[in-house]
Amino acid sequence: MLAWHGWLIAALVLLLLELTGTGFIAFALGLAALITMAAAWLNIGLSAQWFIFAISALILAPVLKYLFRRYAPSKRTSFLAGEAQQYGEIVQLDSGDYRLKLEADLFMVRSQSGAKLTVGSQVKILRFDGITAIIA
Repeated sequence: MLAWHGWLIAALVLLLLELTGTGFIAFALGLAALITMAAAWLNIGLSAQWFIFAISALILAPVLKYLFRRYAPSKRTSFLAGEAQQYGEIVQLDSGDYRLKLEADLFMVRSQSGAKLTVGSQVKILRFDGITAIIA
């Protein structure tokens, strides 16, 4: 397997990982891996490839996040965009992870204040950050 094959595989895995809602970090790393793949295809040395990957990721991550928030804000008009006040229940999965149960759906959850999540408690949903519910 050639080096550029490894970078292509890494890019595809990272781009798929972005579907879990990593907030553009995995997407930026995936694009950086694609840029590095092009460098590897041009037979640039391995240490230079890692340098290109690091610099690309450091540039792409904040730029992509800024551009998305600036030019592609949510156009949803449902509750998930913050149009109404709603409450959900904190549940715990078998894996130990906490989720917010809203109607019949489960969402990743994070407390805005950093407070500890308590199973069974009813919490006010402030907003959604991607697929993560931010609660009071």
